[in-house]
Amino acid sequence: MAQPVRQPETLLRIVVTETDKGEPLAYAVCSLISEQGQTHTATAGDEGVCVFRNLPRGVYRLQVFYMGQTFRQPALTVGDTRERTVRVRVNYNPIHIGEVVVTASESKALSTASRIGRDAIRHIQPSSIADLLELLPGGRSSDPDFASPQTIRLREASPAGSNYNTSSLGTQFLIDGVPMSNDANLQSTPTYSNYGSTFVNSGVDMRSVSTDDIESVEVVRGIPSVEYGDLTSGMVKVSRRQGGNDLSARFKADMSSKLFYVGKGFERGEADRFTANVSLNYLDAKSDPRNTRQNYNRLTGSLRLKQSWEGHGRYRYALGGSLDYTGSFDNEKSDENLDNGNVPLERYKSSYNRMALSTNFRLAAKEAGFFRSLDATLSATLENDIIDRWKYVALTGEVPLSTNLEEGEHDVTIVPSRYEATLRVEGRPFYGYAKTVASFELERGAAVYAFKAGADWSMSKNYGDGTVFDPTHPFTVDMNMRPRVFRDIPGEHQAALFLENNTTLSLGAFRLNWMAGLRAQTMMGMGNRYDLQGKVYVDPRLNVRLTLPSLTVGGDEMRLAVAGGTGWHTKMPTMDQLFPDPVYYDITQLNYWTTDTSKRRINVRVFKFDTTNYSLRAARNFKWEVRGDVDWKGYSLSVTYFHEDMKSGFRSSSEPVTMIYKDYDESAIDGSTLTGPPSLESIPYETDTLLTTLSRTTNGSRTLKRGVEFTLTTPRIRPLKTKFTVTGAWFKTVYDNSLPEYYRPTMVVAGESYPYIGYYEDEDGYVREMFNTNFTADTQVPSLGLIFSTSFQCLWFTGSRTEWRNPYPIEYIDKSGVRHPFTEESAANGILSALVRDFNTTVYDYNRVPFSMNINLKVTKTLYRDKIALAVFANKILDYTSSYRTRYGSLVRRDVSPYFGMELNFKL
Repeated sequence: MAQPVRQPETLLRIVVTETDKGEPLAYAVCSLISEQGQTHTATAGDEGVCVFRNLPRGVYRLQVFYMGQTFRQPALTVGDTRERTVRVRVNYNPIHIGEVVVTASESKALSTASRIGRDAIRHIQPSSIADLLELLPGGRSSDPDFASPQTIRLREASPAGSNYNTSSLGTQFLIDGVPMSNDANLQSTPTYSNYGSTFVNSGVDMRSVSTDDIESVEVVRGIPSVEYGDLTSGMVKVSRRQGGNDLSARFKADMSSKLFYVGKGFERGEADRFTANVSLNYLDAKSDPRNTRQNYNRLTGSLRLKQSWEGHGRYRYALGGSLDYTGSFDNEKSDENLDNGNVPLERYKSSYNRMALSTNFRLAAKEAGFFRSLDATLSATLENDIIDRWKYVALTGEVPLSTNLEEGEHDVTIVPSRYEATLRVEGRPFYGYAKTVASFELERGAAVYAFKAGADWSMSKNYGDGTVFDPTHPFTVDMNMRPRVFRDIPGEHQAALFLENNTTLSLGAFRLNWMAGLRAQTMMGMGNRYDLQGKVYVDPRLNVRLTLPSLTVGGDEMRLAVAGGTGWHTKMPTMDQLFPDPVYYDITQLNYWTTDTSKRRINVRVFKFDTTNYSLRAARNFKWEVRGDVDWKGYSLSVTYFHEDMKSGFRSSSEPVTMIYKDYDESAIDGSTLTGPPSLESIPYETDTLLTTLSRTTNGSRTLKRGVEFTLTTPRIRPLKTKFTVTGAWFKTVYDNSLPEYYRPTMVVAGESYPYIGYYEDEDGYVREMFNTNFTADTQVPSLGLIFSTSFQCLWFTGSRTEWRNPYPIEYIDKSGVRHPFTEESAANGILSALVRDFNTTVYDYNRVPFSMNINLKVTKTLYRDKIALAVFANKILDYTSSYRTRYGSLVRRDVSPYFGMELNFKL
């Protein structure tokens, strides 16, 4: 019996690249439509390659879908060739095709993300990367504010204080694949100042990230690849420009800042391509233009090089590197005309300088095979962060002050009533980073299995001199701290291994993609006392996307897809959280202060507490989300529901401590017999106990996020030359403390501090909610070189409520450290009743702020064949912000002020 002849497998690869630079367009969708109307689709991977197998012979219409746009290509004939590669160049330069994407585009990849391209960035006219966040679902424009650090909050309603900063701390920023870290930042001003701000344990300051060199920004809000770690909330991936031969310049001015930028690109070669880019950016911002003493200055410079070799062997190579500088200068000063009342004369100055050197190497296979590529990245970053303060201190008289660094009984130092004080905080954070990733691919029938394996290592260490001041002439007499050298603090070392599988499976008319991976990371070099030392955290993550069979609706193809993901995300503590400053308590034992200065003596008992929490764990966030995508006739809709629960965020929690000291009887001293300070041995005393609390970093903060994000884009309406984009989100965030807390009333009993500490559940809890929608209409007239967009930003409501707090303690602690249950009899006791806290119960009611709307206008006009572009923006040019009454009848009046700016761009 004759055996059937097995037909050989045919393979068609379509390589999709961008016209100008030849860069692969990851996640582009190729659609082949036969003469009989049958449709075959494939999604490109990171290399921009769409793969089709065993296509029937015939002529096909080829369409490429990318970033919400359709690019029709010439007809493609499929014959008997077993293996064929077709290269398609998509003219995705919006200027050339007369279409500029001025909004963020939702990614069609497995993880929920928004991509912001160069043209959208240019149209927004940003001063820092913080200005781009209004393009995200749930985002809203805000006036630039450079007076204080700017942090990012993804998928979150209004934050509820510094105890819930893990969300911003756990958002990873990547610049060309290299993470920006703030973990070694110890710059805090330890005493009150009219100027400056403390920025520790809060993540990346977005003021320092300039946008002028950026090619694209991808904000991953969903479950990222296991390639990326040390994060909880999400990731911001910044890709900078490479190559080109143009000279670019930008001049911007708005109501509070001025910006200047110049950059030049160099490029030569085709197969062996060399690119170089150099740029300089300067920003001068003032929180109040009328006050030149409050300002923020930023200077950035960048040099980027890349060389590619095609060679004659099996592999192509690429070697690149960058040298970047960022400097910010906060030259805030005060003088007698600016001081308030009796506040002494004071000056404040800070400077920040950052140098980052990185290099990357890539080896990629030319032919299809199991091994595809190897990438290696190495970077080193050194910062020099200085805070300088000067103050003329004027006291009512001489003041005793303890300056001892060790525990025990010590006599104090006498501080004069008039003196000049200086305080210098000098930090030199250093960050090292190394990473290697290998990619593999295996094809079996209708399935493509891609694998990724790699490792990374990072180091954080501060080599600064730390907090420097003269303890005998302190900045304030109540500083209650001692000098500390930062370079004596151990460094952090993190290491991670990861493995990931990315599979594409064709199931008839269905297409299934999944990304499943495992990441293991650990922290080293802290010492065996830490529970974190050598502890391995494992983050499993999974993303799945199912592309459904296309439908024909109204004569056009409708593409449907459902996706979802889940996974764990881990963020390690910072240096400040792992190695905090010791806390000093100076308790006066003898206070003999006579008019005769030679006989004075003040003796204190110094207590030094190590506030290190050796049981501190990493913050862990568990996410899951589901998403639906619909594309039809140029319309695109994406809706995502997400749920995130982080139960181990970092916060400052109190705990009780007892201090036993001597209380000398000064009345027993006979001053007439003294020839000098009194001797302690001859003075009677009583032993007393002080009961108080001190703070440690714990894993007590819980942040629960839920919400819905949506994005709808329409095709451009040709008669109006207008395209509409609708983005929005409903966020509900619950903040609470998952650990009980200690509290001691500040009242005085019988001339002494309150003798008990209460132990409470439900210490704090907050609910924040918001719902907004942005309607954007962008109109483009290519023949006139004119683009203008109008955004109606509607905040439908915001809501807030404080969770109920039990005013009664569970138990209380006395001076002996003994715990007692708090009963009804305790509440009736005259002294113990002070532990029953009195709360304003109105905060438990839900407070709802009604609808408001801002209308923003942005206009861009290009001249001389797009070599010059003039752009203006007017935020809140019109608004609806009506007054409203609260549920208690109080009238709340609201108002906003417009914010204007303009810029001039040159591209020669």
